[in-house]
Amino acid sequence: MSKIKNEPICKEDYVQKVRSAMQHRAQWLYLLVDEAKKQGQDWEAIARAATTRCGCFQGAGLSEDWVDHSTLKSFAAVFADEDFQKYFDMDILENTDELLRIKFHHCPLVAGWQAIGCSDEEVAKLCDIAMDGDRNIAKACGLDFTLGETIAEGGCCCELTFCLKK
Repeated sequence: MSKIKNEPICKEDYVQKVRSAMQHRAQWLYLLVDEAKKQGQDWEAIARAATTRCGCFQGAGLSEDWVDHSTLKSFAAVFADEDFQKYFDMDILENTDELLRIKFHHCPLVAGWQAIGCSDEEVAKLCDIAMDGDRNIAKACGLDFTLGETIAEGGCCCELTFCLKK
């Protein structure tokens, strides 16, 4: 039995449709790395490199949209806008000039991996690889990033913290 608890809170139709697309993306990632593994490739290195590139690309775009780089309040507006808060059932715990702390209570990626039959161990590894995207969004934006507990590891939420570099 899975230790992962990942029930969505927000069930608006458009939110469910976007989550479904995110689940599909997660399943693509799993199937790509599974094929790389079957072909004897270093699937984790491949997946991490691709996810890192994606995070850098996304971070560059967010950095352009981030209006005032002296405050994380402005970063929060582009990283965790109202729609994204619904997709991941986010709570913004702290949003100051120097610190942004967020709890995600649902993860559509985890739901996608579970739906395709991934084990808890596979989900945890895929989650950590996917978090390379967020790590590199932060890096591209010149921010420090800390990952706390995760849904994929059996936590009640995913905890992300961004800090301005001093």
